[in-house]
Amino acid sequence: MLMSDNSNITLSVFFPAYYDEKNIGKVVDSAIKVLDELKLKDYEITIIEDGSPDKTDEVADELAKKYDKVSVIHHEKNMGYGATLRDGFMNAKMDYVFYTDGDNQFDLQELKKFVALIPYTDIVVGYRKRKQYSTYRKVTSLVYNFVLRFLFDIDYVDVDCAFKLIRTDLFRKIKIDSVDAFIDAEILLKAKALGYTSTEVGVKHLPRVDGISTGARPSVIFRTIKEITEYRKQYLNEISKQKHFNS
Repeated sequence: MLMSDNSNITLSVFFPAYYDEKNIGKVVDSAIKVLDELKLKDYEITIIEDGSPDKTDEVADELAKKYDKVSVIHHEKNMGYGATLRDGFMNAKMDYVFYTDGDNQFDLQELKKFVALIPYTDIVVGYRKRKQYSTYRKVTSLVYNFVLRFLFDIDYVDVDCAFKLIRTDLFRKIKIDSVDAFIDAEILLKAKALGYTSTEVGVKHLPRVDGISTGARPSVIFRTIKEITEYRKQYLNEISKQKHFNS
C-alpha cells in the first residue's frame, strides 16, 4: 500500500494517564513508531498525568527524557477524565489533535486510517467494534449513547470512544464546560453547531491488561448526569433562539 503524502500535516497527540505505570510506556513507544512512519511535517506528544497514586508520573517523566517530542502535564491531584481531556485539547499546538487513553486498549496503527481521512473531514470519530468491557460497562455505555440520541440531535455509534482526531482550531472557537464523561458529546455537539464535518471509523478495542479502570464509577455517572441536565437546558434555549430568529 502506498503511503499518502502527509508532509503538510502537523499533529498534536495526547494521552490521558491514570494508574497506567505499566501501560503508558507501551502506548508512547507505539505512537512514536506510527508517527515516524506517517512522515508528518511535525508532531508532538503530551502525556496528561492525572495525579496517579502509582508511578505513572515517574514513568511519564522518563519518557519525556527519552523522546524529544514527548512532554508531560502533571496534575497534583486527580482532576477527572474530562478535565484531563480539556487540558490536552487546549494545549494542542498543531493543526490537528488526536487522543487516545494511556491504558493501551487501542492499536495505534489504526491512527494511519484517521490521518488518511484528514483531506475529507474535520473530525474522525472512532467507535469500538467490540468493546472489551464488563457487562456492567457495556450496559452503561449503551444506555448513555441512547440517552444522548434521545436528548440531543447527535447520532454516533460510540460517542465516548477514546480514539478521535479533530481540527485543533475548533478549540479556539468553543468553551468546554464538562469535566467528566460528557465532554466528548459536548465537543461533538458544539462542532456540529459550527458546521464541522465528521466521519466515523470502526477500531479494535483491546482488553485492559494492567492498571485500574475508573470510567463507570457511580460518582462519575452522577456527575455526568448533572452535566447532561445542565447542557440540555442550554441546548433547548439555543434551539428556541434559533427558531425565534428564523421565524
